[in-house]
Amino acid sequence: MHLSQKHSRRTVLKTGLAAAAALTAPKADALLSEPEPKKPGELKIVGAMGHDYRLETSIRPVMSHIKNARVWFARWYGPITPELLSDTDLLITYYAGDSFEWSPSGLADTPGKNRASLYTEENVAAIKDNIVNRGMGWIAVHNTPWFAGDELNTLLGADCILHKEIQPVIICGLNQNHPITKGIEPFIIQLDEQFGLFLRNPDDPDLTVLFKSQGVHDKRWTIQGLSAQRGKGRVVTLTPGHYEWTWYDVQYQEIMWRAAHWAMNLPIEPFYGSFDDFIW
Repeated sequence: MHLSQKHSRRTVLKTGLAAAAALTAPKADALLSEPEPKKPGELKIVGAMGHDYRLETSIRPVMSHIKNARVWFARWYGPITPELLSDTDLLITYYAGDSFEWSPSGLADTPGKNRASLYTEENVAAIKDNIVNRGMGWIAVHNTPWFAGDELNTLLGADCILHKEIQPVIICGLNQNHPITKGIEPFIIQLDEQFGLFLRNPDDPDLTVLFKSQGVHDKRWTIQGLSAQRGKGRVVTLTPGHYEWTWYDVQYQEIMWRAAHWAMNLPIEPFYGSFDDFIW
């Protein structure tokens, strides 16, 4: 379902921030409903974004511009099942612990009610199988490796390094030999959690470092972007992006755009532009 909308500053001033937010954010029940069956030639993109709808409304517009794509996001992990993943072309994950409880109407009133984790034993097996044997793509966003567990971190090829100070972060060392980052110049994220990546096997021939970063204040260097070929499928790990404004950066949008095409083993279409007037 394509639910991205663009709202001008004038619209916001007219309707108020609350109304603008209501227009931008899809209803919870729509996000929890089963997506329509795939049509021939259609791409199915599933976003498991957890509790943070800001990231959903930042990433959805980029994915919705992919040709023949149907984009479907879930705000809690209950709807993510092996059956749902069985014909998914691209899985996007952000956060994935089970510390947030959701119901179709929002946060559950009773602790533990509707609590769900993306990384159940069944889902982990399905993610691995669909990537390695069927060719599903996976983009692991921000702190996904912190929660994914040993089996999936092996698939990603890295473990997560916890961020330190929240600070401006310089994205640099962009790999000019990889289609995801070729031609993209260094840029700065004004404020972010600098989650890093520790490579499990630096000599893995199927693993490629896409870019690194440096914290402006503490000068810490770390890897923040990876790609890997795993059997028939491809995975991309992009750890910048705690705040929604990171996803509005045109360079980072283009990295995400290219990563989606690469992960689905599609020719990378020219980047469509930016969402300078998009308000979450």
